[in-house]
Amino acid sequence: MVQAKRKRGKPVAAVLIVLLSASLGVLADWRAPGVSRYAKDWLMRQRGGLPVPGDIAIVAIDETSIAALGRFPWPRQVLADAIEMLKRDEPKVIAVDVLFPDPTNPENDGALARAVSGAGNVVLAAQLVDSPVHGGPATWLAPIPPLARAAQSVGHVNVQVESEGTARQIAVQAADDAGETHFAMPVEAVRLADRTPPQGVSFNGRALVMGSRSIPLEVSPAPVILGRSGAPATRLQTGRMTIDYIGPAGSFEPVTFSLVDVLRGAFHGRFHDKYVLIGATAATLGDRIASPFQHQTDAHADEHGVLMPGVEVLANALNTILRARYYAETGASGAFLWAALIAALTLFILEYAQGRLEMVRQAGALLLLAAALVFAAELEFNRLLIFPPLVPCLFSLAVAGILSLLWRSFLASSRLEESIERLSQSSGILPAPSARPEAPERSLLPHGLEWKAQKVGQLNAALVERARFVDQALRSVEDGLIIATPQGIITFVNRSAGDILGTPPRVLAGQDLLQRLTLTDPDLLRRVVVDRARVEREIEIRDPRPRRYILRMAAVEGGENGGGVISGIVVSLSDVTRQHELQQTKNDVIALVSHEMRTPLTAIQGMTELLANYEIEPDRRKEISSAINGEVKRLTGMITEYLDITRLESGATALRKTPARVEPLLQRIVLLLEPVAAQRGIRLALALPPGLPVLFADIDLLGRAVENLVSNAIKYSPNSTEVTIRAELWHDGIAISVSDQGYGIAEPDLPRVFEKFYRVPRVEDAGVPGTGLGLALVREIAELHGGTAGVTSKVNQGSTFTLRIPARDAGHAG
Repeated sequence: MVQAKRKRGKPVAAVLIVLLSASLGVLADWRAPGVSRYAKDWLMRQRGGLPVPGDIAIVAIDETSIAALGRFPWPRQVLADAIEMLKRDEPKVIAVDVLFPDPTNPENDGALARAVSGAGNVVLAAQLVDSPVHGGPATWLAPIPPLARAAQSVGHVNVQVESEGTARQIAVQAADDAGETHFAMPVEAVRLADRTPPQGVSFNGRALVMGSRSIPLEVSPAPVILGRSGAPATRLQTGRMTIDYIGPAGSFEPVTFSLVDVLRGAFHGRFHDKYVLIGATAATLGDRIASPFQHQTDAHADEHGVLMPGVEVLANALNTILRARYYAETGASGAFLWAALIAALTLFILEYAQGRLEMVRQAGALLLLAAALVFAAELEFNRLLIFPPLVPCLFSLAVAGILSLLWRSFLASSRLEESIERLSQSSGILPAPSARPEAPERSLLPHGLEWKAQKVGQLNAALVERARFVDQALRSVEDGLIIATPQGIITFVNRSAGDILGTPPRVLAGQDLLQRLTLTDPDLLRRVVVDRARVEREIEIRDPRPRRYILRMAAVEGGENGGGVISGIVVSLSDVTRQHELQQTKNDVIALVSHEMRTPLTAIQGMTELLANYEIEPDRRKEISSAINGEVKRLTGMITEYLDITRLESGATALRKTPARVEPLLQRIVLLLEPVAAQRGIRLALALPPGLPVLFADIDLLGRAVENLVSNAIKYSPNSTEVTIRAELWHDGIAISVSDQGYGIAEPDLPRVFEKFYRVPRVEDAGVPGTGLGLALVREIAELHGGTAGVTSKVNQGSTFTLRIPARDAGHAG
């Protein structure tokens, strides 16, 4: 339930974070507009310089001109001569960025007026200045009336300077307190060049329309009401045009010409059909303004700390109008949408940049997003002339990242506290000597990190103790215990199971369960995992001696009452070898009594009754007594052999291992059995190679096993044949083989020759006495020594019985 609520609340939290981040981004941009201006300056500097316009020329009042013509201001005849020289090249317009507010020498003023009037395309400058008295009226420093009448237009040269002194905009129209208005000089210059009459200039609310040109403006919230005494009031819709600078101060140097050189006619023909601006560039004249490029670093790592002459600012504004390089703004709604998109991307990145090295991945992803945002902003600014909402987007990115991390931290803290509570409640599931930790008290807000660390430490210590206790308990269980995944991959093996399978538990981990248990049923896992059936069967494991186990296999089901998801498989192995051996012993005894002992006992009973009830001749009586004695001996041998095997199987007979060599043992056996073999003309051959190792074995039991093999070979071999006893090196031990030239054993009978009471059904052996226990005894002795007993045979060619004994602990022989 808690997880479901958390999942439902996650999209709501994401939407709230996006909306809040976008809102704060727009609010930050609105409350701190200077940051966006700095961002625009940075984008302009990143864009770099633009090509120098070929249709604009600056006639500079520079240091060279001052040095040649004397201290400025010069007589107005000088500027009149300059206008006359420029008029000969027929420029589109001549804009003079020099103020003429006061009359001087009438002759000079008249010369300048005549030159201006004769040119027919001159724009003179006016400047709006504040009153020296605080709160006084603003007035125009306008050209004197003769010059104003001679000029085609008067344009103001006021530039909007921000609080830090940077000029980014120019007011397209300004008015003094008396209601007199002037358009900006660049606007008037373009209007004259385009031959647009004053009546063709108008405002449409967002732009200044001038003939075919439209200049986008940053419009003031409300129009200014202008009025003069005796005249009707007019509405002045003020607005500012953003200047797109082509570069830092000096960018117009290729099209800047010294005024003194112009007067000398050095640049005749260079001003044809151009916009010519006459203005001061000399540093001594002080007409300097800061531009967005002022702090740009050049290739030499020097900063352009030089302020820009006012005439260059006007040239940049003029170029902005001529090239229509107006940067579109996205507006508040557009900025909000972009900021919301960036916030959503931030949440998406933080959601999927998790896992290993999460902090590094998330920080890298956020840096990449910020870099992509800046790169996209540069592309928009340079290619599309759009000033993107870079500041709102970056602010939204930062806020969304912080809020998302805080929210994720809050959720993680809540989940951690819930986990602590669940761990405290579930710690009683694992039995252990320690007390159960107390559950934490619930609170509206999550506890602090220090509290969680302390609580987790306590729970961790308790759970580790309990888990260790359970692990030790499982490993101490006498039955073999194996835990595997639903796919059958072993994950846990206790010590008993490792001993049963003959492999250390750590090696068994990761192996296939069915393969290790030699279970060949392919549907076994399906029945356990899918059908949830419990499997119980008896299996046999031969390592090294055959042992019997009851295998129980069941699925581990989730949920308090089961029936949940299958999380694994548990297997137990219970050793029932002893019970199986007891049952087998019972069966053997029954078989012994029922089959092997009944015949001789019946014969003895019949012969004793005959002796007791009838008078028998002495020779016949002696013959019957001898037969009874033979049957009794055979019964005694049979019982002795059976008891020996039983004692060996049950462990009642302890092995007395001592270092010994097999050469004397085999020689003694040959010596003892040679007379028996000689009675049938059978030759015993002994083959002993040099360098046989010393065995660490019970030499009496080993001798008995070899003696049984040689006796059998003699017993089941035809007369006048040969029995060979051979000892050979075998891995780390010795293989003793006994080969005969007898009747051989058929292939189907070979696997059963070492079973108790089993005798090969051959016609040739019909008259040979035997109990079927000798080879079973040989096998038991071999397995008790950690070895094996085997046989190879071909019918009518003979058999070879081999006893393989490892030379363990041979080093004790000295």
